[in-house]
Amino acid sequence: MSEDASQSRTVDGYTYTTAPVVAQLGPHRYAFPANLYDDQIGPAIGGGVGLTLMWPELKAAAPGTRASRSMADHHRAMSMSVDYIDGVPITELLGRMTSTDATSEEGSAYRKDPRRRLDMRTPGAEQFGLTPYAIDEARMVEFAQAYEKQTGMPAKRNANVESDWYIARTPGGELATFIKCDKLQEGRDSLTLKGDQVEIDENVPVSGCTHNFVDADNDLSVTLSYPRVFLKDWKAIEAAARGVLSAYKVE
Repeated sequence: MSEDASQSRTVDGYTYTTAPVVAQLGPHRYAFPANLYDDQIGPAIGGGVGLTLMWPELKAAAPGTRASRSMADHHRAMSMSVDYIDGVPITELLGRMTSTDATSEEGSAYRKDPRRRLDMRTPGAEQFGLTPYAIDEARMVEFAQAYEKQTGMPAKRNANVESDWYIARTPGGELATFIKCDKLQEGRDSLTLKGDQVEIDENVPVSGCTHNFVDADNDLSVTLSYPRVFLKDWKAIEAAARGVLSAYKVE
């Protein structure tokens, strides 16, 4: 994944390049090409690293092109947020994301919300190498009753904003990837793909996905954000993200 360090473009007096720019993630240092960062300059102040991969190549955009992207290019830009985790064991992070144990008190009705617990959702037929987990409607009835009994208020629900969950596991059955996506509105999406071209229906909302995995060797949490139309490519997207972290680690 080498970059041409001589490639550059000057926009509004600033010269954008592919030169390496160091980012610190906990005890680890990475030298990502400048054009791989979200702003095509370097890491944000205050920690965490934001990178952008462009579909379908899943590589950095040419330097200095961020401001001039078309709407289709905007949707092809996949945001990659990387954070060093030291507050909890990295191997527990995906489990915490798919449970309410860390965000609710023992005995609270909220803890048994089936919308927010993987162990209370129902697995379905595999899609794209992922297992979808649907909300269990019988458990939702039980939750609503317990919630109203405990709080005195009815449980609010808007099915249109409830996320679809997708899971990939290791051969040993451990959580490896957690993806949640916006529901399609009436089964439709704003975006469709024609080969490597993105077509947009402006009358329909864009459904997005948030894709989470961890780099356990370096205690990194990685969150990718992209339109749902690209969910079919989740394996390649994750592989590209892992490749970026591997290629540009310097210590």
